[in-house]
Amino acid sequence: MVTGVVASDLLLVPAHPEHVDFWLALRAEAGARRYVDTEDDSREVLVKRILEAGTLEEPRAKGFRWFVRQGDAWVGTVSARDVSREHGRLQIGYMMAEAYHGRGLGSRAVGMMLERLFTLPFLHRVWLTTLSENLGSQGVARKLGFSLEGTMRGHSVLRGERKDQQFWGMSRSDWEARRRG
Repeated sequence: MVTGVVASDLLLVPAHPEHVDFWLALRAEAGARRYVDTEDDSREVLVKRILEAGTLEEPRAKGFRWFVRQGDAWVGTVSARDVSREHGRLQIGYMMAEAYHGRGLGSRAVGMMLERLFTLPFLHRVWLTTLSENLGSQGVARKLGFSLEGTMRGHSVLRGERKDQQFWGMSRSDWEARRRG
């Protein structure tokens, strides 16, 4: 039985090693490699990352990962990392399979994740980064109410090329106001 967070036909399933084949395939897609350096991580490295992912109930967890399922299909992954209880913040990430781009599933999955993350009493703020050319990911951030907080020119290197990186943020009060609104 698959258990997780459900929003109509979308399900967030806590990461387990049996998800590694889907994750490898997802990371190998041209759309994923266009914006993220995914070629260096082996199966073993990804299984280790899955095993290191904590649960929301673990008080010392430094990160969380869920795989996104729609019906019988795995469609993406969402994650939180660099969890700092002291500073009340964490960074989120997401990746959807190319076949599911443009359907709003990424926004829904990230929204479901935020719904869970903001149950953490220490959490004050979340942030994410996008490359300046990644319009789809920027659309997810905007749709969910993130604010563009700045662009760092030449901040990232992707396959040897310097890229501008955007930083987007959202506070708990932003999220709660959006939910009420």
